[in-house]
Amino acid sequence: MKHNKDHNQSTFPTKPETWIPNPHLANPQSPVPNPYSGFTLIELIMVVVVLLIIAAFIAPKMTGVTGTRVNAASRKISADIRYAQQLAISTQTNHGVIFNATPTNTYSIYRETTSTIITDSFTGGAYTVQLNTGDYGGVTIDSGYQVEFDSLGSPVTGGGGSVTISNAGSAPIRTITVAANTGKVSIN
Repeated sequence: MKHNKDHNQSTFPTKPETWIPNPHLANPQSPVPNPYSGFTLIELIMVVVVLLIIAAFIAPKMTGVTGTRVNAASRKISADIRYAQQLAISTQTNHGVIFNATPTNTYSIYRETTSTIITDSFTGGAYTVQLNTGDYGGVTIDSGYQVEFDSLGSPVTGGGGSVTISNAGSAPIRTITVAANTGKVSIN
């Protein structure tokens, strides 16, 4: 067995001093693909993790179209009840909302009496909202209800009451409640 006199030297061949790297690896316009390009396993795992996190936040909020319509209608009704309350305070005149379950599935905001429907500032017509059509298709009012507010925003009629809407009587069901003394509006 021969012994290498200098054991610090490598037995592998070394590159010559005139070694030039593959020109295709450094040239992005080269038609020859770079064998070192692509995604690492860590990069792919990070993308999957980010997608899973996004899906975890979105999936619970996804409901059917009808559920979305019922939720949108409940927020609209809640906002309109609050609007009537604010009108009563700002004009120092009683304002209210009356709900008609059957056969029309409508509600209107009125001033002083239910026959004096206020003007909708966007359409210029009577402030009457039709459910079970358009954006609120399939949404119905389950019972009639009326709430009226005085100049302090307190309910004089219908305080402590509620209106229930649903997808033609099935889930999801939302109840919009007006607190008796304060007139606070909540959705359950």
